Amino acid sequence: MQLIHGEAISDLGSLKCLLSIAKEQENFDYDMFFKQLAIIQKQARYEEAEKEYVATNDHPVEAYRANVPLQNYDDFLNFYGIKEGDGMYLAPEDRITVW
Repeated sequence: MQLIHGEAISDLGSLKCLLSIAKEQENFDYDMFFKQLAIIQKQARYEEAEKEYVATNDHPVEAYRANVPLQNYDDFLNFYGIKEGDGMYLAPEDRITVW
């Protein structure tokens, strides 16, 4: 678990930077942005390969690299209308912020 902390924080930080840039763009396509992020992080692995990845890689598992950072940002939650009780909802007091 210690291996992934730095990379997970980097994922949050880079997402925060990208969302800051997005706010400055006229007609930014949030739907395309969020979906492309998920596509980039999506990879299928066999169970044994997944166990090896978790044990030896310093990056979070790809599904978590997309979903967990996004849960921390109102931009994502508001864009998709995610609210308390929805699967991707994360209470404000449980969100991680960087900077």
